Order: sequence, then structure tokens, then C-alpha cells
Amino acid sequence: MLPARQVAIAVPVRDEEERLPACLAALDRAAGVWEAGGGGPVTIVALANQCRDGSVRLLRDTRLRHATLAWRAVSLLPGCRHAGWARRLAFDAAADLLAADDDLLLSTDADTLVAPDWLVRNAACLSGADAVAGRAVTIRAERAATGAAGHRRLDLLGRYYTALDYLRSARDPGAEPWPRHYYEGGASIALTRGLYRRIGGAPTPPLAEDRALFEAIRAAGGRVRHPVDVRVATSCRLDGRAPGGMADTVALWVAQGEGEPLHDTYRLPVALDPDLAVAADRLSFATLPAALAEAQRLVRRHRSGAAPQVEPITVVPVAAPLDHRVAQQVAQFGDRAVAGLGIVGLPRPVDQQQVPA
Repeated sequence: MLPARQVAIAVPVRDEEERLPACLAALDRAAGVWEAGGGGPVTIVALANQCRDGSVRLLRDTRLRHATLAWRAVSLLPGCRHAGWARRLAFDAAADLLAADDDLLLSTDADTLVAPDWLVRNAACLSGADAVAGRAVTIRAERAATGAAGHRRLDLLGRYYTALDYLRSARDPGAEPWPRHYYEGGASIALTRGLYRRIGGAPTPPLAEDRALFEAIRAAGGRVRHPVDVRVATSCRLDGRAPGGMADTVALWVAQGEGEPLHDTYRLPVALDPDLAVAADRLSFATLPAALAEAQRLVRRHRSGAAPQVEPITVVPVAAPLDHRVAQQVAQFGDRAVAGLGIVGLPRPVDQQQVPA
């Protein structure tokens, strides 16, 4: 039986009337799995900020089966109207609802679908770590909606980033064993209330507030895990809510010229140490296929030698009859990698059909 720890989930919301119902339904399904396994009460804290559509009305009218929905609407002050403060306020409100330091504090995005076992697997990972950065893949139908050329580009990027993940892990297997990923984003964050209080709350930069949170956790001596079986499916839309965020990056990737430099995408070997990269190291879509072929060659060469240390994925038993075949697969990377643009996926990325909402 799982410990009866309370759970609070922070969800920043801005003009998400279209996607919010599926997000809340997926969270409620995950709460049902947690509840069936003996977990404590789950509260979803949806913080609607600067909403001009029907998001607030939708929150007011939503009734969930397993989780409690504690929503609120705010208008942020000028200078604070950005993702950093939106997530901070949602986190703070969620943390205030928890009673004990080992209670679970999580966050996801309003355009994201969590897997049914998301809470169960996060809790299992937190038994040996201080925080969990879950794996995000893009929603398959939305990748297809970018058009044939856009889909091809996103697939190339995803395959390249997947190969880089393998090579980074192989270079330093002691840090965190393979299989793992390197994504740290707001789509899937988990920690305890005690750790959140210890770091002084979530940082509030206008952009990349999710990565800043994980950096704050590490600065406080916390260990972050990056398991491949804690998974969500997130939007691949081109019209995002945070200027300079993921949607803007995807839109740029889809529209830019073949020879234009790619955002934060570098050639090998500097791609394994991106902090050392300079402008001349950036790839373009014209040079990316050759870089992918080189990365795949290195993966094959490493895999033909001594295998890296592998940490088995623990299958956590749950009471509900769920199909966990996707989560239990061990991805075969390199030539056969299929992924979702750096927030990389399993060979068959999680989509609406694999994450019931």
C-alpha cells in the first residue's frame, strides 16, 4: 500500500478553455489510480491568471470524481505578468494546502495530459530522490498538424536529442543510470512540501522558470531524478502563452530556412557540453541530418562495447486495470529513435490514445 501522503498539484492557467478539460480529466484519472492504491487526498490548484476566454467559467463549472479542484483567478501586477510568477503563485497556493513536509507537491501545464500512473510513479521516485523531472513527449496529432515538412523537422530534432541523451548518460553513468532523459520542464515537476519550503519557493524569472526551480533544488543539495516512466504528453502548438517559450521555439523551427541556425542545437562533440558552445557550433536543418548520423554512429559504437549501467524501471502495482506496456518498454535509441523534439519520447510517443483523459 502507498503511504497516505497528501498531494497538491499546481496548474498555471492562461486562456486555456480549449485544452483545460482534457488536462483536468487526465489529472483526475491519475488521482483515481493514486486513491485506489491507498494514497491520500489529491487537490488540483488551478490558478487562472489574466484569462480573457472562458477558462474561469470552465473551472467554476468543473466537477471531478477523485480529486478536489481548488481554483482561483488572479490579475498579476505589471512586471509580474509572466510564467515565473504564475507558476510561483500556483505552487505557493498548492503548498499551503499540504500538512506535512513529506506531502507531495507537483506541477504540470494546462496544455498537458498526465499519464494515469503519473502520481504513483512520481511518489515511487521520490522515495529515493528529492525531486522528479518527468518525461514529456509532444502530442502526436499536433506534430502532424505542423505539416509534412514541420513533422519531419521535429522528428529529426527529437531523434538527435534522444541520441544526445544516450551519449551524455554513457559518458557519466554514475550520475544517474540509463535509461534516463535530460528534460526539465513545467509539464512534469514533483517534489515534497518540505523541500519547496527549504528552497524558499519557486524562482520567478520571466522565462525558463521550470529550469530555474530545478537549479534551485540542486543548489540546496537536492537530488533530481529524470525517469523515463514518469510521463506526460504536452502540446506542440505554435501559438503559446509565454513569449519566448516552447511554442515560439517550435514555430521558429517549423518556419525557418534550411540554412538558418537552430535554437540551442549544436554539433558534436560540443552538444554534450552546450554551456561551452559558441555561435559557430549551432546546427541548421541543412546540417542536422549529418549530425544525427554521427550521433547514431557513436551510439552504435558504444552499444557494441560494454553496456552502460542500467537501472531497471520499477513497475509500481496499482489497483486500477491499466495498460502499462508503453511505460515498461525500454527504448531502443539511435537508428530507431522516434521522439518529440528534445522532450523526447518512447518508440511510440504517448498521445491521446495512450493517455486516457
